[in-house]
Amino acid sequence: MIYYKPITDLDELKKLFTNEKFDGSYIYGGYIGLKQSGENAGKIFMKISDTKCYISSLECDISDALLVEGFIRAALNFCANRSAYMAYCEDLRIENVLLLLGFEATNGVYSGEIPTLLKGSCCKH
Repeated sequence: MIYYKPITDLDELKKLFTNEKFDGSYIYGGYIGLKQSGENAGKIFMKISDTKCYISSLECDISDALLVEGFIRAALNFCANRSAYMAYCEDLRIENVLLLLGFEATNGVYSGEIPTLLKGSCCKH
């Protein structure tokens, strides 16, 4: 089992996601995945502008579709709770999971309406 711990403190996010650019025009968030043993299972970063959210910087075992799905669902819920309606992701490494969740691909950008995406599933639970 993985526990997805939300990160909202801007200073902590900047330390965790050093490759991301931060400015005042977005709401930022992230999640750290923790195994029952306390071992780190990965992390994900997202930013919100109005009703759009952008999911990026997913670092985890990409071959574990259930883990990837968990991170994406955590990110979508976080963004939906902050008034985001549309989600975007450009991570080609997780294309299969994104498509199974209901994202649509257009020129390498995966997008979808968050309520619809949260209904989808890539893995049988």
